[in-house]
Amino acid sequence: MGLRKPALTIHALREQIHAMNADLVFLQEVQGRHDKHAGKFEQWPEVGQHEFLAQAPSAIDDLLGHASQQYFTAYGMNAVYSHGHHGNALLSRYEIEWMLNQDVSDHRLEQRGLLHCCVKTPAGPMHAMVAHFGLLYRSRVRQANKLIEHVGSHVPPNMPLVVAGDFNDWQRRLGPVLQQGLNAKEVMPLDKNNRLARVGSFPSRFPVLGLDRVFARGFKVHEAAVLHGPAWAKLSDHAPFVVDLEFTWP
Repeated sequence: MGLRKPALTIHALREQIHAMNADLVFLQEVQGRHDKHAGKFEQWPEVGQHEFLAQAPSAIDDLLGHASQQYFTAYGMNAVYSHGHHGNALLSRYEIEWMLNQDVSDHRLEQRGLLHCCVKTPAGPMHAMVAHFGLLYRSRVRQANKLIEHVGSHVPPNMPLVVAGDFNDWQRRLGPVLQQGLNAKEVMPLDKNNRLARVGSFPSRFPVLGLDRVFARGFKVHEAAVLHGPAWAKLSDHAPFVVDLEFTWP
């Protein structure tokens, strides 16, 4: 979630997230704290980006300084620096029963993590994981194995699961490994004729690389699409991948 113009874009991004009315929002590179932006930009949120994005966008609430929270949030800090930190985040319409954050950094130049949440939905509990893999292929292979090991030891095999995020797998070589290891299917964007649509999500201005992916089990896929266009390109360097899922488990 690399913002184009941080101070203003975070407000526009919040409006778009709430307009989509998604039940779950999987986010990477969320700023939990950024003292430089806070000191430089007057409109920079006083809370972490995940908390700000969870609040209902309202001009009146903003003026009064007490926006109402519409999402439950979980934040997994991955990278720490002198002026702040960032990591993965999950926004959920439903209560997050518990969360774990696993460090899967493969070397000291890239801080990566897996944010794992158990969500209490009206249809029953489910596991949601936000992933952010490294830029090197060997790192991604090791991180995929760590993800598979984590799911195997923390998620019962009869539980619904969604893993989504930036896998940085522009060669798209990890799909079969993750599908088999997670016992999950990769959700692919389809057009109106049920044919494979464009998978490119990065860079959002000219999306040719399918970095952002979703793997799910225990769900029926009704719709999946990467949202392209100038409006989305102004908000982030990644185009959003939107998926409509229905519980089918057990």
